[in-house]
Amino acid sequence: MATIKDIAKEAGVSIATVSIVLNGKGRERKISQETQDRIHLIASELNYVPNQSAKKLRAAQKDSYAIAFFWATDFRINYLARITLGIQQEVMKQNKVVHLTVVPYKVDQLQQQLETSQDEFFNGIIIANMSNKDMEYLNETHIPCPVVLFNRESPKYSSVTMDNYEIGCKVAHHFLKKGIYEAGVLTHDTTFPIMRMWMQGFLDTFAQAGHPVSDDNIVLCNTSSASAIEATKKLHAQGRLPKAMFCESDVLAHGMLYACHQLQVSIPEDVEIFTIGINMAELNDYAIPSLSRIDIPMGEIGEESLHLVVDLIEKKKTNPSVVFVDGIEIIGDSSPMAADK
Repeated sequence: MATIKDIAKEAGVSIATVSIVLNGKGRERKISQETQDRIHLIASELNYVPNQSAKKLRAAQKDSYAIAFFWATDFRINYLARITLGIQQEVMKQNKVVHLTVVPYKVDQLQQQLETSQDEFFNGIIIANMSNKDMEYLNETHIPCPVVLFNRESPKYSSVTMDNYEIGCKVAHHFLKKGIYEAGVLTHDTTFPIMRMWMQGFLDTFAQAGHPVSDDNIVLCNTSSASAIEATKKLHAQGRLPKAMFCESDVLAHGMLYACHQLQVSIPEDVEIFTIGINMAELNDYAIPSLSRIDIPMGEIGEESLHLVVDLIEKKKTNPSVVFVDGIEIIGDSSPMAADK
């Protein structure tokens, strides 16, 4: 099994330089990107495994894999059940033992959590909910095992993802086909890159159709239904509630439903609501009225992520490999098709 000394010899650098780079400190210590890339490439070609991990690797049973699933500890923790159910279903399909460890981390602090976990051995890692800062770190560091990103794309890592920009376009097309040209957006904190893509697709589609959404109709909420309730009531009090609202998550959509009920605003007669389905389907199907939405197939993404990381471990696929899944349009009573209204 290759050592740091072997890598240093092949790369023509000192053992200390190799150690610094492989511990993710190359940029901090001002080692050139070219040297870092060369060290990582050689480490990969030599199948280098850190000492502590190597000991555990030698002790591991054949066809027995340890996989870590990194998940951010913000409001999205509520969606973890759908994803782990999909992962569990794929685990049961695998003809091998798969040990899954869910590793929580704080948004913007993925680096700290990965460094904390570096003495643990994992055959593969799935990472979800990365911020832009987290992605910058991932693109600059080297992880000595296969990595699959959950609904994010990167030229460096494999991923299971969606066309998130197109999701926003589909929501806009739904309203435009109904002849609804006055629309607004209830949007989450701007640190969530995927939601930014949803909104950009929505806004671009309305603008290209000649009906740009005004800045006043783009309303920033925090990650709670209570925030959406407050925002909806404020729009109503100011007489600015548009004919249609795109809620970037069903958490916000449920808040808007509640506020409209209190205000005696009729849905869909007075305002239509379309959202992104992230929670369990039943929560949106049995809302009053039921929510129209693009449902994110969390379980399917979970299944595909587990399947892909195992394929990468077994070298059945090369890195980076990308698997695309599609969102599912579900039309409820909050924004029915024109013929149904």
